[in-house]
Amino acid sequence: MKTSLFCILASVLCGSSLYASPNDPAFSWDTVPVYLHFGSSTRMTEQQIELTARLSNFICLEKAHGTKSDRDHPERVAGEDALRIKKANPNAKVLMYWNTLIAWPFTSYNRNFAESHDADWTLRDMNTGELLYKVDRGSFKVSQYNLLNPEVRDWWVETAGGAVKEFGFDGLFMDAVSQSKRPLWLKQGWGLDKEDELDAATIDLMKRTKDLMGPDKMLIYNGFRAHAAKADGGAAAGTEFLPYTDGAQIEHFDGLSSTSKEDIVLYWKMAEEAAKAGKIVLYKAWPDHDINWLNEEFMAKSAAEKEAIAREKLTYPLACYLIGAQENSYFCYGWGYGIDDGQLVDYPEYGKKLGAPKGPAISRGWKFKREFKHAIVAVDLETREGRIQWLEK
Repeated sequence: MKTSLFCILASVLCGSSLYASPNDPAFSWDTVPVYLHFGSSTRMTEQQIELTARLSNFICLEKAHGTKSDRDHPERVAGEDALRIKKANPNAKVLMYWNTLIAWPFTSYNRNFAESHDADWTLRDMNTGELLYKVDRGSFKVSQYNLLNPEVRDWWVETAGGAVKEFGFDGLFMDAVSQSKRPLWLKQGWGLDKEDELDAATIDLMKRTKDLMGPDKMLIYNGFRAHAAKADGGAAAGTEFLPYTDGAQIEHFDGLSSTSKEDIVLYWKMAEEAAKAGKIVLYKAWPDHDINWLNEEFMAKSAAEKEAIAREKLTYPLACYLIGAQENSYFCYGWGYGIDDGQLVDYPEYGKKLGAPKGPAISRGWKFKREFKHAIVAVDLETREGRIQWLEK
């Protein structure tokens, strides 16, 4: 017997929505709703601006954007490129990147962060007082914010929220909201009993940054995490922050740390509940489990070879997204976070007529099917096969 795919997800997603921006991007089912998330070390070319503006009305410019064009103030380049995108596409909304925990030293705000602030502004070993670096590679060391210090949170809010307003971004992409609770950092830096305090600190950042930016700015965070196949039965991690924001990203949709068929189904359920609360969900999908920027063999291929592989592999992740996509769900696809990592590719599927879904997906075992006005989508999660029948070109 055919049964509806979705069921109620017992999580805090069912709670009330405290925030929702009236400035959300205009969502449409006419074609695949595409979200772009990349950084360029140099100022974007006119061709890149035009392609970005044509492919999507929802974009985030990553942390190292503009570092080679303006070494002292790369954030200015990011702001200029955001305005160029918005001029090319007046409907486009562009987010600024900011990390919750990691003091990435690419902007002027974070350069030499540990050296220019008191010791209690950075995460340190509880026993030795030594800095606990996110990255420690010789001359390239990346420190981490002490989120439990109220002064640090004041600076974080004023800096990130202020930059969004100064440079005309449409909101903030808040990365790595739960990374502070990694067992390594809890054991060495915070203390094993500090998880609740860290969650409270993150929510404090969200609420005050939202207030500072104003009601016309978005706050999107990374992210949702599904671990459905783990021994503890799995959890919909990251959903506790949704009521304080405009939406969340699924960074590892069928990739990296979330590759099981159970994970995909759990992400679909998380997206459904987020949609019920009026929230945005960004699906960041990958060509395959082992095709990403960490794969040295893949990255050594020519640009043309990598693009050809991404084009060939697109159908399955796109079909998986379409099975679970809800109102305000967006699809992001590529093999990394750079401007040349597959997101600025004009995939033919992005231009085909889609139309609104006729209803939720139906399932038999691990096989799922869903009909749209102009497409029929089928996925077999067990065999990892997907099919999209486009009814109109």
